[in-house]
Amino acid sequence: MLALVAGALSLGGFAPEALGQDNTAFAQQRFARGASLYETRTFAEALEEFRASLSLYASPNTRLYVARCLRELNRFDEAVPEFERTVREAADRAATDPRYAATREAAQNELRSIEPRIGRVTLTVPEVPAGAHVRIAGREVPVAALGVSVPVLPGHVDVVVECEGYLTETRGLELAAGADERLTVTLRRNPALEGHRETPWTPPPPPPPPPPPGRRVPLVVAWSALGVGGAGLVGFGLFAGLASARFSDLERQCGGAACPPELAGRVDGGRTLQTLTNVSLGLGLAGLTAGALLWVLGGPPARPAAVRVGFGGNSLTFEGTF
Repeated sequence: MLALVAGALSLGGFAPEALGQDNTAFAQQRFARGASLYETRTFAEALEEFRASLSLYASPNTRLYVARCLRELNRFDEAVPEFERTVREAADRAATDPRYAATREAAQNELRSIEPRIGRVTLTVPEVPAGAHVRIAGREVPVAALGVSVPVLPGHVDVVVECEGYLTETRGLELAAGADERLTVTLRRNPALEGHRETPWTPPPPPPPPPPPGRRVPLVVAWSALGVGGAGLVGFGLFAGLASARFSDLERQCGGAACPPELAGRVDGGRTLQTLTNVSLGLGLAGLTAGALLWVLGGPPARPAAVRVGFGGNSLTFEGTF
């Protein structure tokens, strides 16, 4: 059969009007190399040569050997379409060149021998949108081929239909040899994209200026501190007066010398009054200072605050502006 078809290629495989084209000679050379590899059963390399020859000149004889290489490589699902196309092309050529009748008959017989080894899937997609992609058993199927049976190797077959803006639909089939499965897949719009419109991006407006900060410390806290300071100063004045009177009385009784033992109680009482005087002064100053700071730091006052403390003899003066 190889000699028969090779002879057909060399003698009648090329149309008369193509004989003057350079591609014809190249196609014959690649075919001859492929035929040599085919005879040695080097089918993968032979397939490359036959396909190269076919790309240079579309001969039914060359396509027949492309189909045969695929069959020998157990790629039956790819071989069937090549056998079918060989039958059609050889039949067309045989109408004017009877030598192609042998090619057509060989392709028909060999196609019938491998048909039982494949299954077929006929896929229908109602209202298929533009840009849809279809894959059956991992092979891309043109949208124009929908509704036509596609040869597939038996076993598990995945059918995938996808298109931008639609949900991807996947169906799994268990296909037996010789079976012809019919499948309808309806694409559904992706709800996440419904009503979606692309709008030009514009920068957001600048945020409004923040409101002026409120008072961070309640006024009652500042007033409480000032109250403690005022009470301390009142205590200071009271204890200072008592202590001064006590020491003046002791100085008069003792006459500037050491006080007798019977006056020791009054001396200790004077010292206690002096201690209370100092403590009251410290408490008063601390309270006033803390109150003034809390007033100033707690928030912007209506007018500047000022605190002034003065001493004069046995007296203390306190002035503030709030």
